[in-house]
Amino acid sequence: MLLLALAGVGATAALGGLRQAPPEGPPQRRAGEEVDQDLFRTKVEGAVVRSMPTDPDDPDSPKESVLELSLKVYNEAMNSVPLQTLEDALLRVAPPQGEPLTDPPAGQGAAKWRHGGSIPGEGVPGRLLPPRRTSTVLLRFRGNAGPGAQPPPFPDVLDIDLGHYENHEDALTGRHWTQLVNGDDGMPEVVAHVTVPVRKAV
Repeated sequence: MLLLALAGVGATAALGGLRQAPPEGPPQRRAGEEVDQDLFRTKVEGAVVRSMPTDPDDPDSPKESVLELSLKVYNEAMNSVPLQTLEDALLRVAPPQGEPLTDPPAGQGAAKWRHGGSIPGEGVPGRLLPPRRTSTVLLRFRGNAGPGAQPPPFPDVLDIDLGHYENHEDALTGRHWTQLVNGDDGMPEVVAHVTVPVRKAV
């Protein structure tokens, strides 16, 4: 019986039946599902293309199309955190198999898109996430176009990779800071992948 069992294992191995399963990717999340980034708890609410004045202070200025990505972010810290810290943890914002809407890869020329983030609120939108509170964050993407050229088309779907932070403390000074967690390859680790359809505002 043992010889038969070993023969069966050998045949299975020869046919590739014992090959290892491919490594799993990051957890998949849908729009509206919470992602734990340690420093933040983040929900990607949705994405929409809408028409907005080119000058936010002048509603009569010429209109332009903008892709608006909306998030709900709970700041776990005891202090306010710059919005840039959250933006740094949005490791990739791009159409499937497409180029990122954020910074272009090194050496690949000028960016096709420009973006800016804000935290709407009373009065002027801010750039600080208040402590222990949920804030709405808006990231707006605009296509870059040279003279006489058309801006790139807006994607129908966005793939968003989110990283996460870990806390550190200096043993001598007691100073605290956070930094993105890196994987074995030395690159920021993706804690969740969110796929968001892009709708068109009527």
